[in-house]
Order: sequence, then structure tokens, then C-alpha cells
Amino acid sequence: MEEEYRMVLVGVGGQGILTISDIIAIAAQKKGLRVLSSEVHGMAQKGGSVITNLKIGKELHSPTIPVGCSKALIGLEENETLRYMKYLEPGGLVITSKTVLYPVTWKKDKNAAVLAHEKIDENLSKFDARIIRINAEKLASEAGLALAQNIVLLGALSQIKDFPLSVEELKSALKTRVPSKYIETNVKAFELGIEAMKKAN
Repeated sequence: MEEEYRMVLVGVGGQGILTISDIIAIAAQKKGLRVLSSEVHGMAQKGGSVITNLKIGKELHSPTIPVGCSKALIGLEENETLRYMKYLEPGGLVITSKTVLYPVTWKKDKNAAVLAHEKIDENLSKFDARIIRINAEKLASEAGLALAQNIVLLGALSQIKDFPLSVEELKSALKTRVPSKYIETNVKAFELGIEAMKKAN
């Protein structure tokens, strides 16, 4: 692998970004690699913006990733994906959930929600990046655990060509990290993410 693999995880509080980071860290450490991370939480308990910088490698010196230097960006909410696109290197990879968290008032205004989603997609398309959108919410529900959208995207991440951790390494770490009663549904969510990524490639 390269000296270090740089990635950014973004979303809102409660979506499980730190769980993904923990699983990656467990898998990397079992493989003899180091992991450095830096998290910023904006009222995370109440659904505020969350961004995690994550580096994997043999010799790491700083957990932060400068603007324009992340190889991959994983987004659990599409508006947050757009917000942090500046961290991605030119031609980098984005895997984002199609989930958009709208204001409560928009539940009665479906047209406003549709137009907002279209505007987000339009702005994302302006970046020099390969963008893969996955309906993580739907796939997590299919797995039997709606909260496992983060694990769906972790499965998708495992299919990145130069990602330094394998499917089996991540799956083993997943089983270590999640409560035993949720292992089966989380593994299914992980596998559905793999399949979604294969269809996108």
C-alpha cells in the first residue's frame, strides 16, 4: 500500500460515523497498521454536522487531512457530503448515501424536498470526482436494521481498489465491535453494501 491512505467520513450526529471509524481501526490494528483519526462534532447529539479525518498506514505523523488531500470521502447524508467535498483530492472517490435530512416543515412540501435534492446533486456534479450514490437507508432496512446505513457504506468502502483492508478483515472487526445481538443484521447490511458497490462499478 501507499505510505498512508487518507479518507474523510461525514454525516450528522447519530448516524454511526464513529462506529465505522472504530471498525476500521480494529481491522487495521489487527493487520499491523496504524490508524490516526481526528473528529469534529457540531452538536452531534442533536443531529449536527460530524466529520472524521482518518489515516491508515505504517508510519503516520498527523491525524488531520488538509483540504484537497483526501483520497476518498464517505458521506452518510448527501448535504453533508456536499459540505465537505473540499477535502477530496482531484479525481477522488465519493461514496454517499442518498439520504437527505430535510427540515420538519418540508414534510408537507414534497416539491421543496425534491428541488433541494436535485440542487444538491447538481452541485455535487460540479466537482472533479467519481461519485457513487447508494440508497443506504433502503438497504439497511432490507437487512433488518434501519440504523445500519453506516455499515452499508462500510461494505461499499471495502470494494475500493486501493483500500488497504479486505472484506474479511473488516467483517471480522465488525463482529468484534457491534453487540452480539446485532451481528447478523449488520453483516447483512455490510454485504448489501458490497453488492451495491459492485453494481455501481
